[in-house]
Amino acid sequence: MAHINPNPKPVPPQQGVTAHPKATVYHLTFAFLLFMLVVTVGLYYVDLSKGPLGAITGINLIVALIVAVLKASSVVLFFMNVRNGTKLTYLWAALGFIWALLMGGIFMDYQTRHWVFHQGWN
Repeated sequence: MAHINPNPKPVPPQQGVTAHPKATVYHLTFAFLLFMLVVTVGLYYVDLSKGPLGAITGINLIVALIVAVLKASSVVLFFMNVRNGTKLTYLWAALGFIWALLMGGIFMDYQTRHWVFHQGWN
C-alpha cells in the first residue's frame, strides 16, 4: 500500500516558468479593447482635420494608428502574457514586430514604383 504524506513539502518554482495572470487582468484588457473599439468607430465619423488639430496633415490617420498600436500592444502584453514572460519571450515578440515592419516596408516599396509596360508584354 502507498503511504500518503500528510505534510508534503512545497515544490520550489522552476526558473523561467511564469505565473498565470488573474482573470481580472483579462477582464480589464477586454474592457479596454471594447473602449478602443468605440474610439475607432467614433474616429471614422469625426473629421479631426476640421478641428484645432487641422494644421497637422493626416491627423485622422495618425490618431487611428495610435489607437491600433495601443490595441495591438494590449493584446500582446496581456492576452499573450508577454508582460510576465522571459527575456526570450520578449525577444520573439519584438522579432515578430520587426518582421512585420520589414515586410510592410518591402510591400510599400513595390507600391511606390512606376511600372513601365511594354507593347510585347501584354
